[in-house]
Formats: sequence, structure tokens, C-alpha cells
Amino acid sequence: MSKHEKRSPRKKLEIVLEGLQSDNIAETCRQYGIYESQFYQWKDKLEESAPDVFNNGKRDREKEKLKRENERLEEAIVELSCENQTLKKNDS
Repeated sequence: MSKHEKRSPRKKLEIVLEGLQSDNIAETCRQYGIYESQFYQWKDKLEESAPDVFNNGKRDREKEKLKRENERLEEAIVELSCENQTLKKNDS
């Protein structure tokens, strides 16, 4: 793989997991042609995002709540727009 070739997220995950399972991260990095600093950036990103995998249900509920609120607000906008048009007609 060339020096600046883009790796897929899945491949990055495989490399990080392989490195963590091995006793020699430097060797894993050499094997895949990446710098150790790159490995640790990927590892840190994985560790930061991993808890989100287990919060999926909560996030879905929050998203659904926001969707309902958005629909309610859109209905209010339509209603207020109609009232505004009626008032403009009556004012003329």
C-alpha cells in the first residue's frame, strides 16, 4: 500500500485491533506501513467513539423526541402563517 493511500474504516479497525492484541505495536505498524503516531490516533478515535455503540437506544429515543418536536413546531408555523394571512386580509 502506498504511503498516502486511504484505508477504509474497517481496515483501520482491523489494524488497531491487531496491534492491541500483539505484544509489539511497532511491528504491526511496520507490517502495514504506518507510523506509530497514526496507529495511536486511530486507537484514540476508536476509544472515544466506542461508548456510542452502547448508547444507540438512548440516541434513537432522543432523535425520535426531536423529530416529534420538529413536527409540532412545523404545524404551529403553518397555523400561525394561516392566521397571519387571515389578519392581513381582514386589515385590508
